[in-house]
Amino acid sequence: MRALKQISIFLLFVLGLSNFCYSQTVTYVKKPLRKQFPQFMLSPYGGAIFPLPKIMNENFKPGGNFGIDAAYRVNREVALYGKFSYFFMSSKITGAPVGSYMEFSAGPRYYFTHPKLNSELFFEGGVGAYNFRQKSYVNPGDSTGATISQINNTRPGINGGIGATLGLSKAIDILVKSDYHVIFTPNGSTSFLTVGAGFDFRFR
Repeated sequence: MRALKQISIFLLFVLGLSNFCYSQTVTYVKKPLRKQFPQFMLSPYGGAIFPLPKIMNENFKPGGNFGIDAAYRVNREVALYGKFSYFFMSSKITGAPVGSYMEFSAGPRYYFTHPKLNSELFFEGGVGAYNFRQKSYVNPGDSTGATISQINNTRPGINGGIGATLGLSKAIDILVKSDYHVIFTPNGSTSFLTVGAGFDFRFR
């Protein structure tokens, strides 16, 4: 009987000790990469450019574009980004060379997220420089055979748009977006619309 009592006391002691040890154990659950902040993002993309009235679409047809942007995501809602894009458009003038823009811009991006979804919606806005280039050519509509001089100029501009990301894996998203660009010129402004898609790579 005395031995049974001692065994009972010993088991109670072990049970109490195990409960105490369990209560002192802290379980750490590592968050998935897409929910860890801050983080860096690198996004190559490609798409199309659509010249808009009244000036640009009179001289150029819709064309293509490609580029890359790099972003620093501060938290779940806010990121700062910089991007380089190259746009090219065929001329509507017979015999005229392709016109192209190189864009360098930066700005903020604001995300709309949901804890249970891997997809995100975002708005972005940027300011930067747009370099337009077109080689010289002979105007076929001019009977004198006058040569149109080469163009190479850089103008300030702004852009803004909407986009979305769709989770593909822990560190890669599919990216789709569309931006409206306005370039300021000495005589006013010119504008175009771009649409594109690519991949968003996340780093810590």
